[in-house]
Amino acid sequence: MLVLKKVTDLELRITPNINTMKHLLPYLVALLFSLSGFSQIIDYSKYDDFLKDHVSKKGVVNFDKVLEDIDDLKSITYNFSKISPNRSWSKREYKTYWINFYNANIIKLLAENYPIKSINYISDAFKLGIIDYDGSKISLDYIEHDLLRTLNDPRVHFALYSTANSSPKLKRTAYKVETVESDLGIATSNFLNDNTKNIIGFNSAKISKVFDWYKNDFPDLVAFINLHSAKKMSTKTKISFMDYDWNLHRK
Repeated sequence: MLVLKKVTDLELRITPNINTMKHLLPYLVALLFSLSGFSQIIDYSKYDDFLKDHVSKKGVVNFDKVLEDIDDLKSITYNFSKISPNRSWSKREYKTYWINFYNANIIKLLAENYPIKSINYISDAFKLGIIDYDGSKISLDYIEHDLLRTLNDPRVHFALYSTANSSPKLKRTAYKVETVESDLGIATSNFLNDNTKNIIGFNSAKISKVFDWYKNDFPDLVAFINLHSAKKMSTKTKISFMDYDWNLHRK
């Protein structure tokens, strides 16, 4: 807690100005940083607890239970929407916030339309401008394409949950600033080494449609896959793409 020593008018008159300023300077700087938003400490603990209570160790969301606790999720997304990232944020802070914000809101969207077999039963689900943010409305596509993809870190594709069988699995805990880089690496490796989503071999490989949809984000696809996959490819590997299963992830 910041405690400022009270300085009376008499003290100001009898104390040399330079000494007064030396005494107050640390507190003035701290106050200035606080007012300017130099650093925002975001508490992800409620979202973290919600995920632990509603997501299995296999990354399956229990939407029946989510629906029972929808008010808690609405409170979490509302609190997220009141945070305004600014230029002082690091890339780690920015990635952490928007990944968590995206995943919380897609869970909320599907739960509000539950029961459905697929998010595709919601017309233009990813384009709908229904997400409250900073006094306006934005879409899931806006978060992914206009905000996260501009960071030029293709690993974010494997942290974003689409609710589908072919989706990257949802992390059972919130992403955190101090571990987001290593967690993105883990999410990418987990996705690539899941043979229900990618079958990688040296001579041929059948990989996720994600790599086709976002081919511009992977200028050296083989090098990226080899960095994160246990099985390796070559520049001569014959590549094809799996169909994307949009059915709701239940197992």
